[in-house]
Amino acid sequence: MRPGGTETQYPVGTERGGKSMKQLRIGVIGTGHMGGSHVRVLSQESRFDLRGVYDNDPVQAERIGKQYDTKVFGSMEELLSEVEAVTIAVPSSLHREVGYLAAEHGVHAMIEKPLATDSRDAEELVRVFQEKGLKLQVGHIERFNPAVIELRKLIQTDQVIFIQANRYSPFSGSGRITDVSVIEDLMIHDIDLITSLMEPCEVRDIYGRGEMVRSSSCDFATCVLGFHQSTHAVINASRVSQNKVRTLNIYSEGNSIWVDLINRSVTVYKNTDVEALGQHEEYYRQEGITAKIYVPMEEPLRAELRSFYNAVALDRPVEVTGESGLRAVRICQEVARQVRQQNEERIRKEGFFA
Repeated sequence: MRPGGTETQYPVGTERGGKSMKQLRIGVIGTGHMGGSHVRVLSQESRFDLRGVYDNDPVQAERIGKQYDTKVFGSMEELLSEVEAVTIAVPSSLHREVGYLAAEHGVHAMIEKPLATDSRDAEELVRVFQEKGLKLQVGHIERFNPAVIELRKLIQTDQVIFIQANRYSPFSGSGRITDVSVIEDLMIHDIDLITSLMEPCEVRDIYGRGEMVRSSSCDFATCVLGFHQSTHAVINASRVSQNKVRTLNIYSEGNSIWVDLINRSVTVYKNTDVEALGQHEEYYRQEGITAKIYVPMEEPLRAELRSFYNAVALDRPVEVTGESGLRAVRICQEVARQVRQQNEERIRKEGFFA
């Protein structure tokens, strides 16, 4: 429904199996590494009516437009005047500006993570979309990783003792964004995952440490999140590693769960400590059981964009809300503040002892 109470009229598309459904008029702003993937999926999904793309690099925009046979707009305003919804995949430093423009045009938006580069801008985006009565979804794509979806079915928040997340990427050729540190680029994925998995428990304590290795901002970082007396999480993130790693380990009373987010696998290790008498009256002891969990294969981006469709076209609740995006930005901001403070203190000490 459009702000002001007038109902949006959607064209009708066809789902697999012949079932009719509403089509959502949508566009993409930003056609780089992530934006190009948005265009690919949207062009394949019949529930979307992809109206076109915009990028401030006209050569890149034309390349993507030609590849996916979609219109290239000459301005963001022109695109926004023709759509009901938009995905925004521009550099993080432009999220507030472009997101605000979408809201001013009455357009629902999915903004790639981080929602903004600081909490003030993130708060402003949440506020303006709420005031306009528009849906705002944040692109924390790991929420839609099928391994994470299966993991949610297995854990009980009140029994979790410890969580460890490792997210490593090589420095060059990885398609990483460059206008933020590893904290806002990589670590934010696991900050969002862990805080959402631990709901309704809130983060009570934050500790961060990081190092600059190959760039002018933090390239390797560790943070510790404390939830309550008996639960904490350790998150390691690097964009200067030799290989690509994405893992989660969840430890609770009686079992542990290991998740490989790249291979999309979930393994449960359960303590049993059972003693029994065998067939020939010999005793044996079973100390644990290992179970491989079946994980359906679905592209996370496709699931994420379908979720956005459901929120806008079917008026369902947004799965990754602006408030969730804001929470992640606030935690990242505090980790980054502590990293800067520690590095400044180290520089002062080195200067003192020089």
